[in-house]
Amino acid sequence: MRTGILAIGTLSLGLLAGMPAVSAEGVGAGKTTAGPVLSEAQAIEQGDYQAVYAALVKALENRAISPADKESLRMATLLEVIRVTGANVMTEYAKNPSKRKFLVEFAKDTRWQELYLGCGLVPYQTDIGIDVLYRIWRAEPGIVKNKPLAVALASVWGGGETAPNPAIQKKNPNRFNPVWRYQFFQSQAEKGLLHPNYKNLQPWELRFVVGIPGQDWDDASYAYAAKHINLPWDQYGQACWSAIYTGTSRFGDSVQSGMYNLPYSAESDAETTHQNGGVCGAMSHLGAVAAMAHGIPAYTVGQPGHCAYGVRTERGKWVGGFGGPDGGAHNYIFIPRYPTGYLLMESVYADDAKIRDAYKMSVCARALEAVGKTPEAVESWKAALALSPLHPFFRKELHRLMLATDLTPDTCYAYMQEMIPLYKGNGFAVVEVAKDLDKVMVNMTDEQKLAIYGQMHAMIADTQSSWATTCGELLDTQLATLPSDEAAEKYLAMALTAHVNAGDGTTFGQVLEWAVKTFVQKDKAEAFGKAFALAAESAPAAQGPADKDKAKKMRDAYSKAIVAAEQARSAPAFKALVDAAIKASGPVQPAGKLELATTPAGAPAPAVLFRGSTSCQWDTASAHAAVMTLEGGKCHTDKEKTPSFIVELAQKSELTGCIIRKSNGNADRMKKATVYTSADGATWMKKESVDNMPTEWCVTFPAGTEGKWVKVEFDNGDAPNFAHLSHFVVYSK
Repeated sequence: MRTGILAIGTLSLGLLAGMPAVSAEGVGAGKTTAGPVLSEAQAIEQGDYQAVYAALVKALENRAISPADKESLRMATLLEVIRVTGANVMTEYAKNPSKRKFLVEFAKDTRWQELYLGCGLVPYQTDIGIDVLYRIWRAEPGIVKNKPLAVALASVWGGGETAPNPAIQKKNPNRFNPVWRYQFFQSQAEKGLLHPNYKNLQPWELRFVVGIPGQDWDDASYAYAAKHINLPWDQYGQACWSAIYTGTSRFGDSVQSGMYNLPYSAESDAETTHQNGGVCGAMSHLGAVAAMAHGIPAYTVGQPGHCAYGVRTERGKWVGGFGGPDGGAHNYIFIPRYPTGYLLMESVYADDAKIRDAYKMSVCARALEAVGKTPEAVESWKAALALSPLHPFFRKELHRLMLATDLTPDTCYAYMQEMIPLYKGNGFAVVEVAKDLDKVMVNMTDEQKLAIYGQMHAMIADTQSSWATTCGELLDTQLATLPSDEAAEKYLAMALTAHVNAGDGTTFGQVLEWAVKTFVQKDKAEAFGKAFALAAESAPAAQGPADKDKAKKMRDAYSKAIVAAEQARSAPAFKALVDAAIKASGPVQPAGKLELATTPAGAPAPAVLFRGSTSCQWDTASAHAAVMTLEGGKCHTDKEKTPSFIVELAQKSELTGCIIRKSNGNADRMKKATVYTSADGATWMKKESVDNMPTEWCVTFPAGTEGKWVKVEFDNGDAPNFAHLSHFVVYSK
């Protein structure tokens, strides 16, 4: 995948490339042989689409090209069909008399062409799309009754603008036949067996009904699911449970063995799964096909080690099936690599009238460029984007033409200041489209970059998050463009502030974890402290019951960051993060007073950092600081042979002893224990050992013991176990 300065994480949002630039040479218009110049109509009748293209360009050269001029719009639309398919491809296709006859009819039907071009993904430089239309046209003599359905099939069979898939044409036509699916949905609709909203679906929506051959299941599965899996219209997110979840057949064969379905056989994948059950892949495909067979948009999605699916209950609303709809969508129009790409798609196509007019402006922009009127083409792309501001293909075409001019950093900055706020709720998409302008952005001032990055993070923070959303790569690449320490510190403060005040806590956690690794763990704790302090000042206080989910995510985020700060041995970062965690999630519940009759001489020494050898799911990092006080807190290692905890004091002093108390419950753990002190944090001096540590252990140090660090280490022998304390209080004179 292509990446750039604004790439974003493992889900870096690639696959937004628009169609290549228009040129007569690119479609073969300059390859016509010498001879009489053919008119558009003559060239269409003869099947010479290089000549058709040339005739259209010549006719448009001295014409005002716009949707208001119906004739120029008609010519521009056909010009675009030839461009995306390839004039040479269409000419070769037209050598067959029957196919040439179809192309004559198709070339005269501007509305059909508009449906085809506006479907979302149009097969590029291949005859796959028009061949599907031809096959449907052949099967339905006279007139194709459902052209939106036909172009949807042409789109998914062709694989799209940037990834045509000729291998699909080689699929067994008895199993994956676009004509069969066209006739199936026509028949089901006539019988009233499809969702009531099916009749209102646009071609781009129908893509998610007809399925992708080779990815979604075969024709027979559609027929089986339509007959045997019938649920209330709003329940198809649960259709996967029409089968049992099992990885072992009734004969003990694993689902991975190739023997799972023996000795039974079925006519389709849907029937096999419905009867025998399966694991997430089969069940999610069953749920998706069941929805699609009833005229309900759906898709399967890939997740780490899992397959899920999504079902569209109404326009703009996708619900999860088996853990969806987030994930790497197998059927998509825009940006499949981040898991909420469907949100962008729904935004782009939300208004039927506007998106239809936007596509009309787009074909006019292509035609204007084809006749050499680039400034007018730029304005036409702007007009298309005024109607559909988030359309990534349109946006990238505008960027392509902008970059062909002398685009200055200041002009680019002004443009991006206007563009970025349009992506509210679709922040990841703006990061992707902005990558086109990387080479201009690098020449902006640090102040301009920070302003742009700030806007982007505000958009991302306001975008629905997902389990798979990651920001690490974006943060790394943006920071790399800001070489000065001052700019880097400002960037960190900006990013933390943007995410701590918006969203559900997911992206804030990732930004915080990145900040600790990038600054604290690389000896830049002071810079982190300053930036974090600015963000923490604006952070919301502890959340109420209505925000439990966000509060949990914030606690988790702070816990990871606190542990990272501990491992980096950064006392300032530790304190700042603990204080912020308490502010965000509420105070730590005291563990309870110590019950020892005697304590070491002196008083509890001021402590600045607590560090465990490991952490685990039962740990509470925000309570680590409290462990070092008489009120007590909570800490918990993972299973280890020799788990340990270290307290770092504010300054080196004469130490008199320490008190260590096990957390309530499982007090039988942590038998063998040894306490050490250190003056440098590296050289440890043994002070006392015990073979059966009591619940509360008071250790007295020899007179004259000096140190700044105190460690307790437990010995579990060859049986790894947990360690957990409520108190580890060090005393000094």
